Amino acid sequence: MKLLNNTMKNFIIFFILLFSSTNLCAQLPLQLWDFAPTNTRMYFPEKLGKAQEFHIQTDYHFLRFNSHDLKFTQFRSVAPFEKKHKMEQLVDKVDLNLMTMYLEYNGEKFKVIRGEGTADYMGEWVEGGKFYQRRFIDGLRLEDGPLFEFGLEIASWADAFSFTLTYEESFLPEDEMKLYIEFDFPEEMYKVSKSSSNVVTVEGRHEMIWELYSDNSENLVRSNGTQVVIEGNLSHKSLSALFKVRHAFQRNDEVIVVVATDKNTPFDRLQAYRDIQKQATVVKLSGNMEPKFGMERTKLILHNPSDTEQMERFIFEKTDHVKDITGGALILRDKDGYPTGIPIQISKNWHNDYYTRYEGPWIRGYTILAIPPRQTVELELTRVTGFWGNLPAVSHSQLSLSSWGKKHPTSHQLWEETAVGAFGESICYEPYGGSTQSMITDVRPLFVQSTKENIPEPYKYNWTPNVGGGDFLRFYGLKGHLRKIKEIKVEYKRNCPNLSEVIYKGKTEDGEADYKLTTFLIRSNDYLRAYYHVELEVNETIDFNRLAIAQFGSETYAFSHENNFAYGNENGVFLDIENEREKEGYSLQNIDAPGAAPWVSMHNAENQLPGKYGTWANRGLVLREWKSIIDGKLIDPQFSTYVHFSKKINKNVTLVELNLPAHIRSLHKGDKIDAVIELCVLPNEADSYYGDNQVFKEFIKKEANTWKPMYREAYQNTLQVNLKKGKLVRRTPLMIEAENDEVVVDLSNGLGYVPITISGISNYKDFKAIITRNGDFINLREQEKFGNDYWQTDFDTESRTWQVTYSIPMDVKIEP
Repeated sequence: MKLLNNTMKNFIIFFILLFSSTNLCAQLPLQLWDFAPTNTRMYFPEKLGKAQEFHIQTDYHFLRFNSHDLKFTQFRSVAPFEKKHKMEQLVDKVDLNLMTMYLEYNGEKFKVIRGEGTADYMGEWVEGGKFYQRRFIDGLRLEDGPLFEFGLEIASWADAFSFTLTYEESFLPEDEMKLYIEFDFPEEMYKVSKSSSNVVTVEGRHEMIWELYSDNSENLVRSNGTQVVIEGNLSHKSLSALFKVRHAFQRNDEVIVVVATDKNTPFDRLQAYRDIQKQATVVKLSGNMEPKFGMERTKLILHNPSDTEQMERFIFEKTDHVKDITGGALILRDKDGYPTGIPIQISKNWHNDYYTRYEGPWIRGYTILAIPPRQTVELELTRVTGFWGNLPAVSHSQLSLSSWGKKHPTSHQLWEETAVGAFGESICYEPYGGSTQSMITDVRPLFVQSTKENIPEPYKYNWTPNVGGGDFLRFYGLKGHLRKIKEIKVEYKRNCPNLSEVIYKGKTEDGEADYKLTTFLIRSNDYLRAYYHVELEVNETIDFNRLAIAQFGSETYAFSHENNFAYGNENGVFLDIENEREKEGYSLQNIDAPGAAPWVSMHNAENQLPGKYGTWANRGLVLREWKSIIDGKLIDPQFSTYVHFSKKINKNVTLVELNLPAHIRSLHKGDKIDAVIELCVLPNEADSYYGDNQVFKEFIKKEANTWKPMYREAYQNTLQVNLKKGKLVRRTPLMIEAENDEVVVDLSNGLGYVPITISGISNYKDFKAIITRNGDFINLREQEKFGNDYWQTDFDTESRTWQVTYSIPMDVKIEP
């Protein structure tokens, strides 16, 4: 009755709020950013193919689960001082067996186990990112019981996680059957309440109370002090065990009240409801927007009726008729349209080749918000796909592989997709290489269309041909076998709409060195550019037969066949030759890369699918920064070309590599590799480019399919920075720290649109940025379309300040 009264009271409050904004806060409370530092990480401690377990590590808990044996082997709380601990400091030496699942029939229990032939499959990585992780293990069966099939979903927020046993058969038995999930908590490690389902984990002097409950009021939850049992009817087709932290500041009998409204005509009220199983409030998005060029706007009113601060986990969801799903930026703005920098995880799936419970299309945005006591906050959830203002929007999101392709032991793991606009994928990443053994998979050119009358693809603003493949720190052992990166954890610094920045951290296969790859994607109106900061810190000797610091395409994923290779630096071209492909192995090696901007061009590419696509693309790279130290000395970088037989296109192809000098076959403690590489994907037919960059259009008419576009990129896009107020933090992409919330800078020598990030701002909308180009004022509002939609805001969790990114036009326009 108390819950009913609270619900009625909150509904009356919000009925009033719908027609009055006088009580809404003029200034957003700082508590809204309290969970911006959140990071959830799901990863494999060993390389795929060898790993039998996965880990989930958040700011509140650490879990280990053995997929091979279907065992929950470790659960512990994470103390504040442990948040940045390395994995080995969190892992217990003893494997527990904390959870068992059963089906009960006629008084007999049948244990749920792995099915025959499925034990080597780690389950599919359904969703993953900053706020939420979800994995599903299918093909489970009963030990010596009825021939039913089950699945297990394991999901985790930063401060909550769940196990859901699912019944996967389409029919329901007429006989009454029950499902059980039992947890056994050794009393020397855990405290379990006998009168309730509270589990207190004890880590030294640190204690954290976890509430253990279920998602259905008909389910029974029983505790005896060391064991908690959850029981439910099979007729429900699932049974969930839900864990959540009992926050000291939060009362359980009060919840944040949410009202969501479509801000575009006809201003419909949207569905917002509490999903107990997902432990979050779900807001159903309308999708009310013009495809590619429009903006979906959702008004969110959040009310905390209690006397204490309340937090809530949010899922912004669209699950049917999702427009332009290949791109998509989700941005929380204030009621005046200013981007706030509150982060949102983007997870999506468009695959529907095979039936699964997670088949697409769907897109979900995840975040956590805290609201102060007795306050009401208004926000706007903004979604764009193709364009943010008048320039294409950048997005970096996790792409689920559920219902795509057939499964094998290492497939269907973490896959991430970046896009400029919503015109198909731009660059995809597979950090564990489970399907491709390659970090970079699909790569597609931007703003190209078919030049062949009888072949319509690629269309404008749609999918373009795949010229992909690439990898970083690709080691081959002394016997020639590929050594993989393991324990990869992802850190999402920013994901849309002007600039993406995502970091992948891991270790070499035997733990000899720490690996770090920072990926950037920028928006522009000429062609696709991405930046990669590659770092390796060696802790103990690592021997190798070959090492590619960077490789484009890759030996396990190559789609393109370029006939010419050229290299040079900012002063011009040194060599332009036809590629030799008679035998596999290095064709050119120890190519010096001197100067400020060494570059390579892979051009004169053949169309590998002439019956489907009416144009193709070339690739090239620029070495923007190099600070690699071996044996205490700065060493020079080298380029090379490597011939590889591509099974993708059934012919020898030429790969380009960035290397150490060829005589180096081992690295030792203290050695470091540090390089910043720019990747460009360029149209190889002048008439194929349909973008609106007139300067590039005039250039490519004369120089398409030659080395000159890469020389132009290396020379003319080496940005010159004349900093008058502020501090230079990073050159590529450019970041300047504000001085007293002010930056004054003049830029010159750039191409297209270049990103500039201003950091160290004390307020997300009150600062001063004076940015000029060659001394001339730039009117950035020319990029605006719907209002306040031309810049990006992010929150720096370490300094608790804001960062703002602009896209600066650097081309001098050609007058008609």
